[in-house]
Amino acid sequence: MSTAGRNGRHETFWDKGKAELRGPFNDLILEKMREWGINSLEEFSRRVGIPRGTIYYLVRGRQTKAGTWVKPNIDTLVALSKALDVPLHELVYRLEPSAPGYEYRFEHHIPILGYVGGGPAQLEEIGDRTVPVRVKGSASHLVAFKVRGNSMCAGRRPVCDGDIIIVNTQDKGHPGAIVVARLDEDSYVVKKMGPDGTLYSTNPEEPNGPPVIPVDQVAEIVGRVVEVRSRLD
Repeated sequence: MSTAGRNGRHETFWDKGKAELRGPFNDLILEKMREWGINSLEEFSRRVGIPRGTIYYLVRGRQTKAGTWVKPNIDTLVALSKALDVPLHELVYRLEPSAPGYEYRFEHHIPILGYVGGGPAQLEEIGDRTVPVRVKGSASHLVAFKVRGNSMCAGRRPVCDGDIIIVNTQDKGHPGAIVVARLDEDSYVVKKMGPDGTLYSTNPEEPNGPPVIPVDQVAEIVGRVVEVRSRLD
């Protein structure tokens, strides 16, 4: 569903109440909608042949009065599997993580959100580009950034200009961890977290950004860097 906003841009279902969208297949559905160039669940419903109400329950997550989650029936899962081009057993494992075979990992494509400053703080749109990852179950907690600058290009785990970093948004880091942070001016940086939450560069001699960022300049820790993909790999 989409509605026209004040500026004339159509606001999609995904723009509203994202915290309330708890469906187990949301990342797959959104990725397919982007691939098809559509922005409404009604149109997605027509394309895949699944009733609109069912699609809405899928992305919102539906609970009974007792608080248990209502699972889609097998016919819905089969139709969704064909539409998303995802094996049926992967959808089942998302619903039942304890099911046998869940130890297998599946490939997902996660979004590259933009450029993150390894030196100067910066973030630019990259569009709908994605990077493949192999994880158990959902990859909705993972995002990626492309690094600019070399102020983190040192130490045991260098993060250098041109690298792609995978970030776990559910893990806000710990002292010694490499994290992506959003600063007060809404720019983004990748830094090492100190004991008191202060962020540091591992290559402070690199003259392309502040070597230390105080806690009071950090608006949010986006997540911990869990993988670095070097441009030299």
